[in-house]
Amino acid sequence: MIKKISALLLITIFMVSFVLGQSCGTDAFLDKCAPTLGDYTFIKTFMVDINKEGGRKEVSYVFSKGSTYRIVICDEEIKGNRMKVKLYDRNKKLISSNYLSSSRKYFKVLNYECTATGVYYVESSFKTGKKGCGVIILGFTK
Repeated sequence: MIKKISALLLITIFMVSFVLGQSCGTDAFLDKCAPTLGDYTFIKTFMVDINKEGGRKEVSYVFSKGSTYRIVICDEEIKGNRMKVKLYDRNKKLISSNYLSSSRKYFKVLNYECTATGVYYVESSFKTGKKGCGVIILGFTK
């Protein structure tokens, strides 16, 4: 009986791992998005998992004057539920967004030429009232 339960548990874990292996937040998902970084030097990834309606995630990072930063936005590409990313300066003033409301277009990359060293904030969310997950990849070049 214990052997059957152990075997069933092992099979269940394997099946869940296989199904989740292609989903958001896994290495396979990240590998799909990483080439968009191009010739920028990789800094860090931020996993975004919004599991409550209207949720947001904010991360911060110190940007250095004279560097250009690339923010790669990678979501599940579900029509009607794309990830919105906003970049704010150290005073929480909006610098840029990957969503252009006038044309309802989403961009997969934000580039920012830093003019002042300081803490910058990257805010992620999904369509109001929706849940979702994705990855933000941060890179830079001088």
